[in-house]
Amino acid sequence: MQLPEIDRITALLTDYLDIQSRRAEIVAGNLANADTPNFRAQELDFQDYLRTAAQQALAPRASVATPPALDQTPRVVEQTNNVPGIDGNSVDTGHEMATLANAGGQFVFGTQMLQAHFRTLRLAIREGR
Repeated sequence: MQLPEIDRITALLTDYLDIQSRRAEIVAGNLANADTPNFRAQELDFQDYLRTAAQQALAPRASVATPPALDQTPRVVEQTNNVPGIDGNSVDTGHEMATLANAGGQFVFGTQMLQAHFRTLRLAIREGR
């Protein structure tokens, strides 16, 4: 069953919050293993995810009313920009803390957008009253 436009917006915003939450979980795992020998820091692969989303958005559809469905979530991959230390651990705590702060800020932004969306829905339900 096709969702109305409003429900697609809600779904998009909740997916955004889920991704930011997943980013924070991965960073927490990296920080928890900062002293583990040979641990390789991980991150979400947004490039692949965005490429797929763009391809689906640009693909011709049977109906204009049918939105593209993004079926995948970003993959967890090993960070490639960190140099391992003497013990083989590649976690950079400064980078991880900055990423965690960014994910937290993005999550707050997403919740504010979702709240604004719900306010708009409530206003529409009350017919502007």
